[in-house]
Amino acid sequence: MRRILGIALVPLLLALLPVASPPGGAPSAAAGAAEAVATSCSGRHWVASWYAAPGDAVLSQPPVEQTFRVQVMPTRQGSVARFRLSNRFGNRPVRFGAVTVGRQDSPGSAAIEAGTLRALRFDGQRALVLPPGADVLSDPVRLRFPAFRALLVSMHVVGSPGGATQHGISEQTTWQTAPLSGDHTASLGADGFVGLPIPGVTPALPQGIPYVIGMDVRASRRVGTVVTFGDSITDGTESEISAVVLSPDNIDTFTSYPEQLGRRIRRARLPLSVANAAISGNQLLADASVPIFGPSGLSRLRIDALARAGATTLILLEGINDIGQSFATRDELVAGYREAIDAAHERGIRVLLGTLTPQNGALQPGYGAMAEPTRVELNRWIRHQHRSDGIVDFDRAVRDPEDPSRIREEYDGGDGLHFSAEGYRAMAAAVPLRALRLPACD
Repeated sequence: MRRILGIALVPLLLALLPVASPPGGAPSAAAGAAEAVATSCSGRHWVASWYAAPGDAVLSQPPVEQTFRVQVMPTRQGSVARFRLSNRFGNRPVRFGAVTVGRQDSPGSAAIEAGTLRALRFDGQRALVLPPGADVLSDPVRLRFPAFRALLVSMHVVGSPGGATQHGISEQTTWQTAPLSGDHTASLGADGFVGLPIPGVTPALPQGIPYVIGMDVRASRRVGTVVTFGDSITDGTESEISAVVLSPDNIDTFTSYPEQLGRRIRRARLPLSVANAAISGNQLLADASVPIFGPSGLSRLRIDALARAGATTLILLEGINDIGQSFATRDELVAGYREAIDAAHERGIRVLLGTLTPQNGALQPGYGAMAEPTRVELNRWIRHQHRSDGIVDFDRAVRDPEDPSRIREEYDGGDGLHFSAEGYRAMAAAVPLRALRLPACD
């Protein structure tokens, strides 16, 4: 029987650990995180090192007997990994004739480094039939890889199974062979693979990440996972001309705030990985009217965030789309935050609640000056509430000191709502490392 994903419960002992203190007079990052480590941390376990939350299959490109090649950027190094495939939103079974993984030969390339190609197996078999609504976990595979160097997962999709479950509006290139071209999973070279978005084409039509939704790494039990959760501001969009047309500047730069937070954690030598469970366009309270934006944050929180292997801390930044698209009130969003925080606490996961970032002047309809009063009221509640274990004041980190309703000019990605790489770096720097929890080992 295929191993279908389950929720990895964090030990209940986590709930008894000290709560993060407010910024100012805090211990060092290493000292603050280390307080969560119990006396015995021998052995190894799985931690999520990369995630791409799936949102739909409606607006994807249906495969037709061809091979997809997807970039996976691990936030923690390792030598044993497992990969997660999904047909969560498909309405027909998907047959994978073969799935492989290898180290990317060079940044931006579809080529695989010689000597690193590995076949993925599922219960010992190379072929896999994944039924509608299901996720599946591969067998462990041995492959040594550093952090922040892409791996390439190649999938031969047999026949024409309809729309592909995908993480839409990704800020990275995904390659594919021509329809009816068959199995190219064993090919080391880039010949025959075409990448989307097309380099140098402005504006860029986004390419989703089909089928591959996660990567776990075998690590010491001292290692935990920080899960970031939210919408396009967490997903790393730089700017949008429309819902499906992006600025090309951030594509394949891997500069979202979670990715830059992961690099900051690595420099601090903290035993933590980062898994980004955001979906562009997502709302906390309501399912998206545009399918690519995914189901509501509350409905997907458990499967996309709380179920991540090794999860110890959740950073929640969501609500700006609820205000801009659904005209949600401050009280409605407060109720949603309370529900999300309580769900995380039930699993012993620490929650850091993020303030909503400025959006006055946003080009998108529904945002801007009319939405600003609700954002300000909500941020006031976030800063003064005690239900979460701490806050990340993203608003203060990126706002214009001369006009706090707007993003600082150098941080603006170009549409008044999203951020440049520098803006996302400021967001990553705003996360208090001492507030990130490590596992409480047995």
